[in-house]
Amino acid sequence: MLFDRIKGTIDRHRLLEKGDRVIVGVSGGVDSMVLLHLLDAFRETFDLSLIVAHINHGFRPEESEREAELVRQESARLRLPFEYGQFNVRKFQKLGGLAPQDAARRIRFHFFDDLFLKHHAQKIALGHNADDQVETVLLRLLRGSGLRGLKGILPIREGKVIRPLLEVWREEIDSYALENKIPFLFDSSNLKKDYLRNRVRKDLIPLIEREYQPGFKEVLLKTSAILREENDYCERGVEEAYQKIVHEEKDGLSFKFSEYQSLHRGAQWRMIHKIVERILGRRLEDGGWSDLHKIYEKLRRSPPSFLLELPRGFRVEKRYDTVWLGKGGTKPLSPFEAELISPGHTFIEKIGKEVVIEETGRDQWRDLIGLPNTALMDYESLQFPLRMRNFKSGDRFCPLGVKGTQKLKDFFVDHKVPKFERAQIPLLISGDKIVWIVGYRIDDRVKVTEKTRKCLKVRVV
Repeated sequence: MLFDRIKGTIDRHRLLEKGDRVIVGVSGGVDSMVLLHLLDAFRETFDLSLIVAHINHGFRPEESEREAELVRQESARLRLPFEYGQFNVRKFQKLGGLAPQDAARRIRFHFFDDLFLKHHAQKIALGHNADDQVETVLLRLLRGSGLRGLKGILPIREGKVIRPLLEVWREEIDSYALENKIPFLFDSSNLKKDYLRNRVRKDLIPLIEREYQPGFKEVLLKTSAILREENDYCERGVEEAYQKIVHEEKDGLSFKFSEYQSLHRGAQWRMIHKIVERILGRRLEDGGWSDLHKIYEKLRRSPPSFLLELPRGFRVEKRYDTVWLGKGGTKPLSPFEAELISPGHTFIEKIGKEVVIEETGRDQWRDLIGLPNTALMDYESLQFPLRMRNFKSGDRFCPLGVKGTQKLKDFFVDHKVPKFERAQIPLLISGDKIVWIVGYRIDDRVKVTEKTRKCLKVRVV
């Protein structure tokens, strides 16, 4: 009996707890209408409070009105509160560059999440069935997916989204609706061959069952259950690794690349997936997998440093053994050059910093030890006016304590300055010489010596 099988699914996966307040997504189709009636039948057993949620996507105006009216009437007959949402999915689809079904799904879950908070609910119940599971796994296989995708739809997700019908077939649900005189409407979009899911349902699966494997749906359903268990095992291992190597940073998360490299490649992929989802604060939709692949492949090639910018302000920065992922971060800086007032204050708007220059005696050098943004130089070794600019290809200077000149590029490599950050570092220019790499080192030719009579103190604030 279907009722007992659904109860078994609920108990096995612990989908409901006593006293749960449940948002029930009801479209007016047979699956969701049967779900509503079954949950209503379980109301006393689990002491449930049910809230019916119906959404009009605006795709089929005449059918949508009939569906909304049916769900409203049935909610009233069962004496359940009814929540109605109407949205222009096509407009949202165009703005986001999404497929119609993907746009509808995103809006639907946003609506359900809003109701979840409004009603202080514990669960959101949806009417996905075993056929939906088979179609989903097959679609992901066709599009390309790993174990995480091929596990299919979860009976319970994030502890709140539940699918009590996931282990029963569509024809069983149809029969139950007819036997119990449960009203429902047929969605005409399920007949349209321009949706890949419909073609899989109507053409591909029947072909496989007819020509290759009569029990294909049962086989794929069992396979998804096995993969779900194996995926859970892998996820636990990755979570342990995540706790060990990932650290919270301002606006993001970071880890040591050497520790990440020590993981199995399959675990590396899952680690990136987990980090991105935690930064975004939500599950990564199928459309975001291409961005994951970009991150994974960039790290796999293992350049010493890189900056990878992704949609919606997401950034990945690798600084030798440190990898940072998050939103915001370092912004690329275009070339700049500014003449400095000496002595005096010069604000350089391009970098948002002020350069303070003053003349002083050589006895201050001990006070400046450990202050990376302050430099003391021999006044008579400098050529005025001083200027400040950023890095140019071919730049050279003579680092303090080193004989001869060195390419600035090599200096940055030696000091593990990522390529994408080099343009951010101000350079103090005297004549045609770089006399100070701000925050790092002055040029040996302008150092303070025993012969120095007058010094120039430069601070970058």
